[in-house]
Amino acid sequence: MDIIHKFYEDEIRCDYLVPSMMKRTWAAQIEILADLDKACTENKMEYFAEWGTLLGVIRHEGFIPWDDDMDICMKRGDYNSFTRNVSSFLPENYSIVNYRSSRDFKQMLSRIVSSDHYRFDAEYMHKYSGLPFPMGIDIFPLDFLSDDEEYEREREERATLVFGVVNDMAKYDLAPSAVEDDLKKIESRCHAKIDRKGDVLTQLRELLEKIFAEVDEKDAAYITLYPLWMGEHSYRFPVGYYKNGIRMKFENTTIPVPVCYDAILKHKYGPSYMMPVRSGGAHEYPYYENHVKVLKEHFGFEWPAYKFNERDLVRRKDADDEKTGGVCLFITYDAKAFANMRSLAGSYIDRGYEVRIMPVTKYDIAPDMTGITADTHTVSDEYYLEGLEEAVVTHDPDEIRSHPDVIVTNYPYDEYNLITAVDKSFYSRPLRGCTDRLIYVPAFEVSRLKAEDERAKKLMPMYVHTPLAALCDEIVLHSEEMKERYIECLCDFSGEGYRSIWEDKITVFEDEKAEKTGTGKKTIMFCIGLATFAQYGEQAIDKIKSVFGIFEENRDKVEVKFVTAKNLNDDLMSLYPQLYERFTAEGFQTYDGEIDISQTDAYYGEPSHYATKMLNAGKPVMIMNIECR
Repeated sequence: MDIIHKFYEDEIRCDYLVPSMMKRTWAAQIEILADLDKACTENKMEYFAEWGTLLGVIRHEGFIPWDDDMDICMKRGDYNSFTRNVSSFLPENYSIVNYRSSRDFKQMLSRIVSSDHYRFDAEYMHKYSGLPFPMGIDIFPLDFLSDDEEYEREREERATLVFGVVNDMAKYDLAPSAVEDDLKKIESRCHAKIDRKGDVLTQLRELLEKIFAEVDEKDAAYITLYPLWMGEHSYRFPVGYYKNGIRMKFENTTIPVPVCYDAILKHKYGPSYMMPVRSGGAHEYPYYENHVKVLKEHFGFEWPAYKFNERDLVRRKDADDEKTGGVCLFITYDAKAFANMRSLAGSYIDRGYEVRIMPVTKYDIAPDMTGITADTHTVSDEYYLEGLEEAVVTHDPDEIRSHPDVIVTNYPYDEYNLITAVDKSFYSRPLRGCTDRLIYVPAFEVSRLKAEDERAKKLMPMYVHTPLAALCDEIVLHSEEMKERYIECLCDFSGEGYRSIWEDKITVFEDEKAEKTGTGKKTIMFCIGLATFAQYGEQAIDKIKSVFGIFEENRDKVEVKFVTAKNLNDDLMSLYPQLYERFTAEGFQTYDGEIDISQTDAYYGEPSHYATKMLNAGKPVMIMNIECR
């Protein structure tokens, strides 16, 4: 699986900073998915994105930014075939983890893992993005329910009886003799024989799976994850929801999703599932944290990170605050990262400084640390001068030797980042000796980070605990909220005794942004995908016609860009040929150009990644509702 280097770099998604270490784990899981997908294709087995992975596909076209694992599901027949024949389906490094392979595994699902031990060989490290520890994907089995209520009631009673004994034995490590009366009941109710001299717990789990799998798909009315169906009877879908799958974008690849993904996600997460909610604590997040500890404790390998040294800590100098004139050199290692500097550069121009902008070469480090290459991507000098016409762009590295009055830089990692690098002359220590004032503007900064956002705070040390934070005279952020979070994170790093220094060193520079007061027509993106047709059939086309009728009535006020999901026509033609014929016959004009969110005023239609982008931009999003007749 080819993954471009840019994927591994720190990135802000949905106002959440995903560091490169998390990107490595995502890339490793995508590699596992590629092998799994190949095996399923070759052996004619079906699988679908499940849980947060399904939500990520629809809402983000990839991982949910604050998620760190991948889930898929398989119908019971394919699940049994796959999990029992992993060694013949997948490369030899893979293994399956479930109750059969591990008595301590308590869930009625399986996990495909890249290895059953830590591996430091070059082949493994290269394949899994330089990570030596095991990684995997959870596989959930889908089972079926009939419309025979009396049978389903009796089946659930049997399943509940077995499930209760399984849970008690696993939780309290009970011997078979302690549950002998229950075992006799199970044998009587389930017409089964349990060998008391064998592994009773595994036998019960196998019996439980047989009960879950009793209904064949051809006889089914509904599909479910049976453990979630038991008791509350709320988790089930019409069997047709999973009759077909379509491939949709997931990061740099595609993954199958059930055609009625919208209805499934509404049932799982509620009708407002498009609104991002950073739920869940950070006790076991990120999942690789424990692996990093094991590497240190058992293998003596410590993931490179800057360690706080009091001698590095520079106290902020205040003499420069009111100074006018002089030379201010802005050093940026990434064109996109210059965005956080642009307004500050303008303020220095306003104060009479000669502002010089130096884009420096960024070097891409191979994920397995086997090589380093210069990033050849460049942008024009005009990009840096937008709104800064009085500034000068320079590409002469000797500029730093002229001892500019102020240096502003955004490369924080020095030798402690394992995915990007710059020439050592641009590290914080050398720069500290080349200027009277060294200012650090973080390349990536989220706009909001609440104190209760445990997951985001858990990742902060990866990009806050840097040598530049200690060595610079000033850290410039763009909100008081982020200043609070940085101070908390830095105090955890250095100790509370240095709080006053961090408080004084960090300043807030609020960008002045002109409000858009556009007049005239509003541009609305109208977006439709396959789920609308799969769930509503002919009603979907009627609804689309009705919406276009309303737009036509208001054509003097709105301009519509009708966007359809990728491959919609092909999927319709393949799965719903009659709907395809009617849909194409209507002659709806789709927009084929690149969607510019900044030039789009509102969103209407089916849930999609476009809706997420609009929400992130603070634009109105309206999800289309179709009332079933």
